[in-house]
Amino acid sequence: MEQVFAVAMSGGVDSSLTAKMLLEQGHKVFGITLRLWVENTPEDDVPLAVTDAKKMCDFLGIKHYVVDARHVFYENVVDYFVKEYARGRTPNPCVFCNKNIKFDLLLHRALELGATHMVTGHYAQVKYNQTTGLYELHKGADPTKDQSYVMYTMNQHILSHIVFPLGAQCKTETRKEANRYQLPVANKPDSEDICFLPNHNYQGLVQRELKQPVKKGKIVHENGEVLGTHTGLFNYTIGQRKGLGIAYSTPLYVTKLDAEKNEVVVGPNESLFTKRMICKFYNFLDGVTPKVLHAEGKIRYAANPASCTAHILEDGTMEVVFDEPQRAITPGQSVVFYKGTQVLGGGVIDKVC
Repeated sequence: MEQVFAVAMSGGVDSSLTAKMLLEQGHKVFGITLRLWVENTPEDDVPLAVTDAKKMCDFLGIKHYVVDARHVFYENVVDYFVKEYARGRTPNPCVFCNKNIKFDLLLHRALELGATHMVTGHYAQVKYNQTTGLYELHKGADPTKDQSYVMYTMNQHILSHIVFPLGAQCKTETRKEANRYQLPVANKPDSEDICFLPNHNYQGLVQRELKQPVKKGKIVHENGEVLGTHTGLFNYTIGQRKGLGIAYSTPLYVTKLDAEKNEVVVGPNESLFTKRMICKFYNFLDGVTPKVLHAEGKIRYAANPASCTAHILEDGTMEVVFDEPQRAITPGQSVVFYKGTQVLGGGVIDKVC
């Protein structure tokens, strides 16, 4: 069967280079772009990402398709993002976008359009293990750009149709190759922060989308002393020190966001170190949930993996215990399990024990 590659085009250097590389190899290629919900964007305005992707497809001489995912994106990513912050959590929207949009909706549409594979510019690697007969997800070779942490929700069907051509190289090589091919976006800056927040003000989004008055409450020392008033739980995150608006004799950090009491709890740095957490919405890429798993766990995108043990409790949740205490384990973030460079699975942190 002839291979046809649908390149998820964003108008940036990574996706543009992947399309060019495949064309140079003689493959059949077309571009496909998600039109997502973006805050304060009128219904008739086409986002810059879509127009830039169209320009690059025209430059490369390939067809370009647009998938209007505004409604489903809002329901599955933005609404979840807002509600999690309102509950005193710190969500990672990329995890749920990958799960419900990029590697679900977009992949499904690419296959409908005749593609055998969907290609993205992510810095991760898919490998086929001939011994086990399973596809594996591995870290990208560039540790500063590795995106495997937000991809633990994948399964074997998805992995069998995904290609990451840039996963084995560094971003500096991507820039170099893009300039060699004289791509117009060779030196285009990387996109940063949250794609649906052009002004980067997530607090404003949460407040507007909740459509209700901000619930102020107490800032309480873990010893019970009331130190001040907070401006809404969504304005704080675990480990935060600056911007608390309180005075104390020693440095204090946010150690807990108590949604039931509507309180921000603060304490010394040592109170941020814990070993145990309970997780929900877990997934393992081989399709098998292990009874007990010994692996290296990563509690946030920029964290270093550390040895831990995970097992499923009677109520169906997953308990994860680290060998050594970890700093600022944060509900709403994910813990992702690695074996060397391989991603085994992960889950959303529900509570810290």
